[in-house]
Amino acid sequence: MAKIQVKGLQMAYEIDGIGEPLLLIGGFTMVKESWELQVAPLAKHFRVVSFDNRGVGETTVPSEPFTIAEMAADTVGLMDGLGIDSAHIFGVSMGGLIAQVLALDHPDRVKKVVLGCTTHGGRHAVQPQKEVMQLLGKAADPSIPVEESVRMRLPTVLSERFIREEPERLEEFVRSSVQYYPTPEGAAGQMGALSVFNVKKRLGEIRCPVLVITGAEDRMMPPENSRLLAEGIEGAELYMVDDAGHSFFFEKPDEVNGVLIDFLSK
Repeated sequence: MAKIQVKGLQMAYEIDGIGEPLLLIGGFTMVKESWELQVAPLAKHFRVVSFDNRGVGETTVPSEPFTIAEMAADTVGLMDGLGIDSAHIFGVSMGGLIAQVLALDHPDRVKKVVLGCTTHGGRHAVQPQKEVMQLLGKAADPSIPVEESVRMRLPTVLSERFIREEPERLEEFVRSSVQYYPTPEGAAGQMGALSVFNVKKRLGEIRCPVLVITGAEDRMMPPENSRLLAEGIEGAELYMVDDAGHSFFFEKPDEVNGVLIDFLSK
């Protein structure tokens, strides 16, 4: 792990492999370690940069509110510090919001974009079912022990198939989630940023090649949102990962890594 100064932040990052740069941008409270199943396979083909967004992991937790646009600017600052002129981008969930802003506001820095389990935001986005929101609300109770909170969220981020069929990897997911659990301040900052995002009217401005990918059983971010993105971005491709939920890249890493390599290499 290394750190670099980006404006007022100390950003933690890791670099693996050689080749064209590929930045992995995590979702809400994800850390660079969350990409463990992607980094080694992708590093055989690309120079993979994984990092902690502001608010989580070993990157600074700001004391003031921030926006997705500021998080995109962080990413550009990291690229500047690492001497990366342009890169492929794979962003999931909140990271997909950041990736959209990069493609829109920093198009010269982006080669190809993969938007995972994400949305254009706004009132036309498809919301999770009410019971999912209720469960997330209960799990956010600060009086609940961390591991119990993590386990309460499992049905919203993993598919029923995965929970039923892969108990050992399920426990691995729980252990990692507990180990890298965010501070309340960091989580609140990221939630504030993603909750006001909306670029629906600007999707037509995206000019780089785009792949939209999601788990077909995603309860956190209904797959209809990916269809809307693919319809709104000219030339975008859409890939559905069957029998996978919001954390599709953790549930089915071999399939997902193969799709990424094929898209980014062609």
